[in-house]
This record gives sequence, structure tokens and C-alpha cells, in this order.
Amino acid sequence: MKKFKKVVILDTVIFYPEHRKLLNQLADEIFEYPSSLPEGLEKQYNEQPELFLNKKCYTQIASNNVPLQLLMNRIEGADVVVSCWTDIPDEILRLNPQLKLIIFWTHEKEHRINMELAKELGIEVNNIPDYGTDAVAEVVFAGLWQLLIKNHRSLPPPTTDVEIINAVVNDVFTRYRKLPGNEKYTRAGKFSHHFHKLGLVSFDFEQKNLDELIPEKMIEYKHIGLLNVPQATETIAALRAFGVIAEALKTNDSNAATYYKFWAENELVYLDNKSIPDEEMEKIKTLFGKKIVDIRSLDTSSYAVKGKVLGLVGLGRIAKRVAKIANGLGMSVQYYSRYRKENDEKGLGIKYVGLRELAETSDIISIHVPAHHAENLFNKELIASMKNGTIFINTADGNAIDQTALTERMLKNEIISYLDVYPGLPRKDILGLPMADKTDWKLHKELSNNVFAYRAGWKTQESIRVKTYKLLGEMTDFIINRKDE
Repeated sequence: MKKFKKVVILDTVIFYPEHRKLLNQLADEIFEYPSSLPEGLEKQYNEQPELFLNKKCYTQIASNNVPLQLLMNRIEGADVVVSCWTDIPDEILRLNPQLKLIIFWTHEKEHRINMELAKELGIEVNNIPDYGTDAVAEVVFAGLWQLLIKNHRSLPPPTTDVEIINAVVNDVFTRYRKLPGNEKYTRAGKFSHHFHKLGLVSFDFEQKNLDELIPEKMIEYKHIGLLNVPQATETIAALRAFGVIAEALKTNDSNAATYYKFWAENELVYLDNKSIPDEEMEKIKTLFGKKIVDIRSLDTSSYAVKGKVLGLVGLGRIAKRVAKIANGLGMSVQYYSRYRKENDEKGLGIKYVGLRELAETSDIISIHVPAHHAENLFNKELIASMKNGTIFINTADGNAIDQTALTERMLKNEIISYLDVYPGLPRKDILGLPMADKTDWKLHKELSNNVFAYRAGWKTQESIRVKTYKLLGEMTDFIINRKDE
């Protein structure tokens, strides 16, 4: 198969060893740069955060200042450029007649390149829009369950159906998605996604393994077992709504082959250790110690999601996946979209309502609008109309809501929120919280009953694997279709 002559990668793209092998087969020369953003961006944001307000992306202000000559030197002679958050100026397009393909390793591209000029010059421009669909849908619920534990906590051990569901689901999410760790770093002002953009995070698979570099995993397709857990049926159903391969086993025969098969095939097994004889506990600890989770030790909540009204603002790929999961959990789903989608209403069993009605009647609201296309859609008036006790989730676009208005209601404990995106970085000033001085920007324990993560939605081993394979797929398609001739 024909190869590209020169591939230039302008930002920190994550290549697993399996990706790296394929990349080397696609190009004669590969040049990688950890970041094309200015080295002073971090200092600039700390000292003058007001410059970054109302920007579509917090790197936008800095990318305008990337020296043109720097990009010219890096891109010179390239027939393929891979970028993520580095803008490609018009001059680059005009002065590189050999350039045939540009791929953005992200879900959007229009605000980073002049699409009309690229088309005029015969340069194909692609991006990767749907790699994180399932991962972001999952994190909506991971954040929801963290809010339930923080705000509707029940004393352990869990005994009711609802408490067992909440204990197990939250623990599964915590172990795989690791949202509490993300929130800890976010509140401390350590934004791993931010440092990734600056090229300050190293993904060296020769030095560390995948679990060390990217510990977050999806719960979909993980094998989870419940051993002799009473009322396990509802918990199994809840886990299966997320695509977990879940099973329950009730047995008194610990010598049966089915018993060992159950232990061997499941990654985690939830049980009540007080219901297991001491000698049996000693045996399974010896054989399967890392898999054992004692339900009695788990945090739980009395809040039942079954029967609650979930309002989705937007109905794209991620929202549809969220709706499907919510249906599996027994929730009632309504949505607002600029264009009504009657076929999806029938297929998903959801109903269309106006945005004001959605705000007023939903128990849980989740934002799913396209980035940079719905500024202030969920405005101050809509935020004021939400009933007390509403749970608010935003994993889509921080600019789509009036963040200051939402923060005011959060401060009054009228609304609890899980936020994964912001109109900037997750700082006090961006949230509309008071600061003693410009150095007092870290959240620490502010609004502690809410969950503040940062870009946790996309970051899983599985999503990154898919994302980079799609990048390589775009390159392979181009070669196969001989568009470079």
C-alpha cells in the first residue's frame, strides 16, 4: 500500500503501541510535537483569566498568537497534518500546495480552520465526532450517582432494593470511571486535560503501562457478579442498563464447578461477608481477594431514580444513549431540541416538550447540545424556573448555560449539580464565586455537595483507543481512495 511522504502531528495525540505500529506503516516520515501552543499559556491564564472569558475554547486566545513561522517550519513539506487544538491559519493553507489532508483529533473543526478555503485549495479536512458517545453517556450517570451519595446518603449497610442498587452502581462507577479522583484534582486546580493540551503530560508507553497512564475505563461490557445478595434482581437490571454483563448467583455449594466459574469470569463480586462462613471467606480471599467487594462497607443512598423525570436538552448521539440507559433504569424521559424528532420519540419511548416546561418539570436535567452552537441557551430565566431539589448535569458545553445564575442556586442549596465543562477552566471566577484576590481561584471545598470534574467524559481507555483508530482509519481511507494523486 502506498504511503504518505510526511505526516506532521502538531499536538499531543495519544498513540497506544498498537496504534504506533499502524502509524509507522502509513508514512515515510512522522514528526510529532507535544504542543503548538505558547509556553506561557498557563502563566497567562493564571495572571489574566479575564482575557479568556467568552472564548469558544480557552486555548483560542493563545492559538491566535502562535508564531506563523513556527507552524510554517513544522508543516513545511507535509502532505498530512494532524491537529487537535492548534488552529491552521489561512497562510499555512495557501503556502503549502503539497498539503492534501488535515485531520483534527477531536470532535469539532470548524472554528480551527477556514473550511471554504481548504475546499477551494483541494485540501480534505476531517475530524472525529463520535468517539466518546458511550463514554460521555456513562459519565452523566457516574456524576449523578456521586450526587446521590453526597446529598441523599443512607447509613450502611444497604438493605432495601434502592440502597443496594445505589451502593453497587456507585461503587462500580467509582472503581472504573474514577470520578472522585478527577474531582479531587479539579478542586485542587490540577487540570490534567489542560496540561495535556499544553503538552505537559507524557504518554510514554515504554515507561508505563496503559492502566498507569490512563486508569479510567468504561463499565460497559465489564463482568460483575452478585453472590447470595438478597433482592439482587433490580440491581442486575440496573447494571445491565449500562451494558454491564451482570449476573447473580445463589448457592450453598461452594465446591460446585458453577461456583468457581462464577468467580473466575467476573471482575468484581459483591457479597455480604457476614453471610459467608469464616472458612469460606478465607478460601475466596486467598483465591479471588481482589475481586471481593463487601456490600456492607459501601456508601449508599435512599434516592430512587426509578420513576424520576429526566429532561434532556438536545437529542444528539450522546443524549439518545443517555435516554436508552434511563429507560432501562425505569426513568421517564422528556427532551427539548430545536427540531422535533418524532421517529426517535417512538424508538426511545420519550416525549418532546418546550424548554421552559422541561426546566420546570424535570427532576434531573442533562445538557447535550453541540459545543459552540448554543451559547446561553439555558439562561438565567430557565435556571430560575427549575424546582428546588433539581439535579443539574452538564457534560456538553459550559457556554450553553448561565453559569453564574446556576451557581447562585447551588449556593442556596436549591440545586445540586455535576459539571464536567465550564465557560473556561473550573475556577472560582469562572463559576461566579467570590475570590479574596486573583490567587484565590481554586475551588477546594466550595460547594462540597456538588461534583466538579473536568473533561472526565471522553477520557477512558476505550474511547481513546477508538478515537485514534478512527484517526488512522481516515488516513488509510485517503490512501486507499488514492486522493493524494
